[in-house]
Amino acid sequence: MRENGFFNLFSRIYNWYLKKTDPIKYAQKIGVSLGEHCRLNGSPEWGSEPWLIRLGNHTEISFDCAFITHDGSTWVFREEQRYSKVLRFGKIVIGNNCFIGARSTILPGVVIGDNCIIGAGSLVTKNIPAGEIWGGVPAHYIGTTADFAEKCLKETPLYDERQLKINRRQEIEMFLNTDCGEEKNCQKVNK
Repeated sequence: MRENGFFNLFSRIYNWYLKKTDPIKYAQKIGVSLGEHCRLNGSPEWGSEPWLIRLGNHTEISFDCAFITHDGSTWVFREEQRYSKVLRFGKIVIGNNCFIGARSTILPGVVIGDNCIIGAGSLVTKNIPAGEIWGGVPAHYIGTTADFAEKCLKETPLYDERQLKINRRQEIEMFLNTDCGEEKNCQKVNK
């Protein structure tokens, strides 16, 4: 009996350590399906049924995101005979090349299409078509990923990539002080 207790304690400590040091390996260990080249900033909360979650290739999950694969609110009425066997579960599928912003929550049954961006702090309650940006509580349509990419390109000043690698802070501060209203300081946009 004592050996079981020690093993359980060791296993919990190891899982905590793995979750903090290698969130990808931890996610795979608990059953999350991850595509290739995914990035997890910190370790998301995968919920009690992590095997119901699938992330596509080249998808990034920012810090403090939560994936909820069941609806615990059924607890409120399950003591009534009529509802005693009611359960609600749903898979969560995130497409390829997506970004889920910090502290977002994805609810059961949600499918997020390829090339989507979810704004920080969003509550995603329904499916999101490919190539769209959604955000808010509850999440709503904001725009297209393609339009946002063009906007970012137009607003990015010219910068020295080599210098950015050498002195990131200085380059970013200079970057933020550049007026993109002047054509000479902005990226050239070829249409």
